[in-house]
This record gives sequence, structure tokens and C-alpha cells, in this order.
Amino acid sequence: MASPFRREGQRLVATFEAEEIEVVAHVLELTRAFVAPERPDSGDPFLDLVEGLGDEVDPEEPSDPALARLLPPASREDAEQAAEFRRLTEHGLRRRKAATISTALGALAQAEPPVLDIDLDQGRALAIALTDARLILGERLGLRTDEDSERLHEELSAMLAGELEVDPGTAQKMAYYDFLSWLQESVTAALMAR
Repeated sequence: MASPFRREGQRLVATFEAEEIEVVAHVLELTRAFVAPERPDSGDPFLDLVEGLGDEVDPEEPSDPALARLLPPASREDAEQAAEFRRLTEHGLRRRKAATISTALGALAQAEPPVLDIDLDQGRALAIALTDARLILGERLGLRTDEDSERLHEELSAMLAGELEVDPGTAQKMAYYDFLSWLQESVTAALMAR
């Protein structure tokens, strides 16, 4: 059973079962695949910067609501400005998000269960990666308000008590969202501890 992260100097340390680490890594891998730019980087930073200026980016807001939450418009009032901003920034933003998730995955891959010992940069990357994963799961579960979140916790409790039957896919998403929320809170609290 996972224990919360605690700060030990410049490290964050927690205990996790191997299966728990695998679940987090799996969700983060799916998140990285979802947010990564469609065109991979060439390896040349200058060419990647020039090519990332948006010739291939659809200037319209993404049709997938989860992606729209991860890549919100720069302006809700000016569609033209939002489209131009998206054209200029989306590739780079997606690349940075994917790189951050890769850093978090690298930290998880180095774990020697039951100990998960990461440095502060890896902890920050993990907290950010968990935000993206939770936004996607939250959108898939219809979570947009505090009331929606409270409803999720009530339904999860009822499901675990056998009082509510939920289809397996939704139940898995609910459990993942709840676990990732706890994990993100744990990482964030440890990062802020002195």
C-alpha cells in the first residue's frame, strides 16, 4: 500500500508497491501519447523551433474536450487571436508536456519498490504530469466543478461498499482519478515542505 511522499533534504521519498508504480506509469504513458505532437522532433533544436511554428497545426480548438482542457485557447473573445496563438505555440507546448511526462516516467522507472526516491526536479515533473493525466481522466468522467468531484467521491465510496454498480471501464477511471489525485496532493505537499 502506497505511503505519501515525505521530503528528505533534496529528495522526495515514498513507498509504493510495484503494481501501483506500474499503474501510474501506464496512465502517464497514455497521457504522453495523447499530448505528444503528431510530428516527432528532428533532433535539431533550430529546425524543430522553426517547424514548430504551426504550419501543420489546426488553428481551431481541439474537438476532443480533454485535449481542449490541456490546450485551452489564448482568448475566448477573439477567435482569430486564439487561432494564431495556437498555430504558433501548440507544437512547442505539446513537446514540453511530453518531455515533462517523460521525466516523470524516468523517475518511476528508477524506483526500487517498495521505495520510490526521486529528486525535486523529478517531483515537480511528476506533479505536472499528474495534472495532465487528471485533466484527461476528469474530462472523461465529466468532472468540471467541485460538485462533480464530490459526486465522484460519493459514487466511488458507494461502489466500493457494493451499493452502486458501475461499468468496469468507468470504475477503473474513477479509481485511477482518485489515486492520482491523492498522489498529486502527496507530491505537492512534499515539494512545499521545508
